[in-house]
Parts: sequence; structure tokens; C-alpha cells
Amino acid sequence: MSGEKPAADMRQKKVKINKLKHTSFRTRTAIITAAILFFLTFFIQFAVENLIPPAENEITEWKFVRAETSEKIQGELLSYSQATSENRVSAKLGDPYMRMQYTFPEINEDTRIIIKTAYNPLLVKLDGEESLDNGYGETAFSGNAYSSVVIKSGEEQTIDIYLYAPLAFSFNVYTQSAEAGVYNNFLRYIGFGISFAVILIGIGLLVMSISLSAGSRHMRRMFMLSATVFAGGALSMLYTVGQCSSALSSPYWFCALIISEFLLIALSYATICVCYDTAFKYTALFIPVLIISVVIPIFSQAWTVRAAAVLMTAVQTYMIVRANSAFSSATTSEVPYVGNVKGLLFYTGLIGIYNTCALFLGIKLMSGYLFAFSISLMCIAVFVIYCRQIIYLDIKKYERMRQLYADSAWIEDITGLIAKMFLQKDERDFIIEVAGGLTDIIEKNSELNNEEIDVHTCAGIRDGDVFTEIFNTGEITDCDYDTIFRHLESQPLKLLIGNTSADMLFRIEGHSAVIHFENIMCGVTSGMQNILKSAYLNLYSAYQNLNLKKDVTDIQEELFINLATVTEQKHKKTKNHLIIVSALSYALSIQLGMNEERAKLISLAAMTHDIGKISIPESVMEKHGPLNDEEFELMKQHTESGFNILSLQKGKFFETASVIARQHHENFDGTGYIGLKARNIDPAARIVRIADVVDALLSERSYKKAWSEEEVKQYIEDKKGTLFDPAVAEAFSQCAESLFDLRRQIIEDDNV
Repeated sequence: MSGEKPAADMRQKKVKINKLKHTSFRTRTAIITAAILFFLTFFIQFAVENLIPPAENEITEWKFVRAETSEKIQGELLSYSQATSENRVSAKLGDPYMRMQYTFPEINEDTRIIIKTAYNPLLVKLDGEESLDNGYGETAFSGNAYSSVVIKSGEEQTIDIYLYAPLAFSFNVYTQSAEAGVYNNFLRYIGFGISFAVILIGIGLLVMSISLSAGSRHMRRMFMLSATVFAGGALSMLYTVGQCSSALSSPYWFCALIISEFLLIALSYATICVCYDTAFKYTALFIPVLIISVVIPIFSQAWTVRAAAVLMTAVQTYMIVRANSAFSSATTSEVPYVGNVKGLLFYTGLIGIYNTCALFLGIKLMSGYLFAFSISLMCIAVFVIYCRQIIYLDIKKYERMRQLYADSAWIEDITGLIAKMFLQKDERDFIIEVAGGLTDIIEKNSELNNEEIDVHTCAGIRDGDVFTEIFNTGEITDCDYDTIFRHLESQPLKLLIGNTSADMLFRIEGHSAVIHFENIMCGVTSGMQNILKSAYLNLYSAYQNLNLKKDVTDIQEELFINLATVTEQKHKKTKNHLIIVSALSYALSIQLGMNEERAKLISLAAMTHDIGKISIPESVMEKHGPLNDEEFELMKQHTESGFNILSLQKGKFFETASVIARQHHENFDGTGYIGLKARNIDPAARIVRIADVVDALLSERSYKKAWSEEEVKQYIEDKKGTLFDPAVAEAFSQCAESLFDLRRQIIEDDNV
């Protein structure tokens, strides 16, 4: 094969191309999700500030001035800008000090003036007398965005509002009755109700995550998602308090708000990391940000806020890069809707970048309320996705277990019937017992809606050219044995299973017998078809050896080996794989120094290593091409199914076979299906692991070409100590040529 690129390289290249396609699609989905969330948040805020007409009680006709220092805005306003409902009061970069003035005409009742800012310190004067001081001239920020003063009824009055905005800026003033207190503000402010609802949802999701996913691998993910929803509601509530009450005027509350926002972002990142099982190691990067946030009120300076914001943005950027890299290899089974989960990651980054710019440019911050609510909404959506997946997997698991127990019941009943048949000596009695026994077994395992089904059965023996009926349950009249005989005689396997019927033909020199079943109302599964085929093969063997008595244990072993063979032949159209794996396992066992008895036991047990595939859906088993993530997860279940089927029986053969069935996909470094590592993997399974892989690599599949023998030898050598036991890999290398020769002999020998 010189001059051709190795099949392994081609396969890896194809995998890389598919991975890049998936990654590109997920990244586009993430960017679109983040952009939609960000622009939706921005538009809502922009619409509230600029597009929605001011309410009747909002004051917009302000005279205002801006200056570098507080001294320049003192005294009488001789030169000023005039704000209107279309052109509202605005800040100017480099002029953090502002003064707004408005003259109230005569008012008939006491009126409350509500002032909402971007946590800017205020000084309010009514007719030149101080009415409110919210830290103006002493601190760069306030702990609340809400302030209020009461204007008494009377003649014309002038209000002057002095505002310091070294960071973000926002200014809205409303009037309301002086009798309306904070309680009324909370009732009217929709954020309070929504925040409270989100908190309750977070608590509800937490309870649901504990009850629904206890013991599940999703438990930690769902717990983190519910905690993030709760934290988002709590932060929204904190914003609501600052928007509806002046009680939290201390700068320390602003610090608490900043820390809470950082904590929510950190928690959202931690949640994303947990969704991909990268735990919390990267979220430790938020610690220096939180430390700086704590010292913000100590200095009460704008630079401390900006420093925290810049550091926060840097950390977010780094987190986006690392988490995005981790998610590039995530599967949909690990993280459903990976692109949307990544979208949450990008969205928080966009919010952080925007707010950092706002703090430097003096524009209004992105609404923390909308931000927290958006994160909570996304986490709720992801939570629902996981709930659906858990419920789906639980249903599938229940169905698989139910089917497994049903299959096991069939196997146990048929094993007993076959053992009984090997003790028969008379052909007539044999056919009658088989017909009656299979009828009872089918009826027992074919109940429909808890109602017993009467399977109709008849059987006839052919003497010369004439069939004589020897068994009939009483419901079948004029059974056409000749037609059934002619139809089955031309079939390779003298067995035909329909939706509600089945026919069997038993032949021996000079003798033939037909058994016909009908009225199997609920039909049989594909797994049951395999079991019936295996049972037929053993019953046929017993029919041809009516005078030969075998040990029941030998009969059971033959049954399961035949069952495994039928399963393998159905999907790979050949029995060679099992025989090859068995032969290679025997040769490797001998090469490793095992005695003859042990080597034969491993060789025989290796025949049933894939018997669990009987429980895998036909759509997965017969798919052409590579399996997707969900299909691969289903396929992985065949190891546990095989173990459960084989471990129900007793004896050395079944002990060895069940362990091999469960562990033959385990890697020496612990990266296999169930994570067993090194010496924790049974020696027999380590041997079969290599035998199975060798034949699989040398065989052509719908999704790959057959590897060359040299490529296989190199692969086993390269994966020694990772995928394969070094001792078994070394034994393989020592006798590789003889193993390849043995495999070729089996393939070429049609009588094997």
C-alpha cells in the first residue's frame, strides 16, 4: 500500500473536518444567541429612555449646565442648555459636574419629586435651601439610584439638582402624590414582581433538581443552573430596591451591587463550566476582581470602579477563550444545545465590555435588572433542556431494563425447554413437547394490556409425502403443512417469524416436522426474534440427536453462544468475527502463559462478548456510517446489557463471559465505557479487548476501509499502556504474524 495515505490518517482527517464543521456551526449559533440577547437588552433600555414618550408626570423641561468643577456651576444660571422631551438632559465627557434647574408653577397639594440616576451623588436645593444631600462632593457614587424630596403646596418654587457623574450617567425626574410612599413604588415597579417570581422559580428549580436528578450525572449541572436562576432573581431584587427606595444611599451598597453583579457573572461562568465538567478551576480568576470590588467604597473614587471593570472584562475575555475552547469538543449528549449554552457565555462578555466602556465614556450602564433577568431566563431554558433529557433518558433506561428483563425471562424459559428436549428419545413426543412448550413461553411473554393471549399452535410430522397432524391447540383447522414445508425448505434458516405468526421446520434423514404458530397478537421484538432463532438452532440440534444426552450446563452455553452468533450474523452478515475473536483470544492466552483449560474458557466466553447488542435498537445496529452522539450512547449500553443477561446464569463460563461482556471496551488508562483502569480490568477482558480491536481494524466497514496488518501492529504498539494492557500488547506483537495467519484461515474456511 505504498504511495497511499494510511487509512488511519484519512479517518482522523475526516473526523477533524466533521469536528470543525460542528464547531463552526456551534460558534455561529452562540454568536447569534448572544447578539439577540444583547441587542434585545439594549433595545429595551434604549426604548425606555428614548423612544417611549415621557409619562405625564415626568419633568423634562430642565435648564442644565455641565462643568469640570463644582465651583463653575454655582450661582445664577446665565448661560445654560434647555432640555425638552425630545432632547433630554445629557452628560458630556470631561464635565462630570452638572446642575439642573426647574421652576414649578403654583401647586395645590404636597408633591413628591422622584429622581432616578445611575447611582450618582446628588445635592437638591429648593429655593436655594438644601433639601437633600446624597454624598455630593464627598463620593463618586451613591448606593441607590432613587432619591426623593417633597415640595410643599404653595406658590412658584425653583428646584436645583447638583449631580456628580464621573462614571455612568442617567437622569429622570417624576412627580407623584406626597402620600405615596416606598410601598407604592414597589407595587408599581414591575421589576419587583418579576424579581420575586424569578427567586421563587430558582427555589422551585432547586427542589426539582434534587428530586429529579438525584444520583444522576446531571445533578451538579441542574443544581448550578437553579442556583444561577436564584442569584439572578436576587440581583434583580437588589436593583429593584435601589430603584424604588433611598434607604440604601451608602456607597457600601453600591459596592454590594457591584460585587453581586460580578458574583452572578462568575456563577454563570461556573455553571457553564460545570455543564462541560470543567468544574470551577477557571472561576478562581474572579477572586482578584472581588477583592478590588471590596475596596471600592474605601477610596470612594471612580478609578477603583473602573479598575474593577477593566479587570472584570479581562477575566471575562480569558474565560470566554478557555470555555469556548473546552466547548469546541463537547458533544450534544454532554451539553444539549451546546451553541446556545455558549451564547450565554458570549452574552455575559458583551454586557461586561459594554458596561466597562460606559464607565469610561459616562453613558448609562446596561440595566443590571435586564442583565440579571436575561441570564436567569437563559439558565431556565437550559434547565428545561436538561430536565427533558433526564426524563427522556429515564424513560429509555426504563424501557431498556424492562426489555432486558423480558429478554432474560425468554432466555430462561427457552433454556429450560431445550434442556428438556435433549432428554427426549421419541420424535413424536419431541415435536409435541416443543410445540406445547414454545406455545406456553410465547403466551407467558406476550401479554397485551395485562390480558392473556391464546397463541394458536399446530404441528405435523411428514411421513413420505403426507403430513400427519400430531398437535393442535384446537383453534386451527386445515393447516396447510405442505405449503409451509415447501416455503421453508428453500430457506437457509428453516424458520420464519412474521408479525403475528411463526413457522419452524425440523428435518432429519427420512423425516420432517412442521410447527405453526399464529395469533401472536402483540408480536415479538427484534430481540425476541434473535432468541427464537437461537432456540430453534439448539432445538434443531436436539432433534438431530434425539438419543444423545448432554449436560444442562453445556446446553445453556451452546444456547448463549448461538444467540450471540445469530445477533452477530444479523448485523454483520457473518459469524466470522466471533470465531476470530475467540481464536485470537485463545492464542493470546496461551502466549501469555495461561494453561489450556483457562485459555479455552476465555476463548469460549469471548464468543458472547457482544451478546448485549440484542437490546440495541435496530435503527442503531443497522445504521450505515458513523453513529451520532446519542446513538453512540445507546450503543455503549450493550456492555451492561450483556453483563446483565449472562450474569443471570451460574457456572465458570457465565462468570467469565459476563465480565468480558461488561469490560471488553475498557481502556487500560481508565478512559473506557465505565472507567475501569489497569489491574481493575479483568485479565480476560484485556485479552478480548485486543482481539476484538484487531479484527475490527482489519475488517472493512461502511464508514472505513480495512487497515493493513502493518498499520494494526503499529496501532497496538502506539496504544500500549493507554488503550491496551502492555503485557497483552507485547504478547500480540510477539505472535502477530501467526495471529494474522490464523485469521486468514478462518475467513477462507467456509466450513468454520
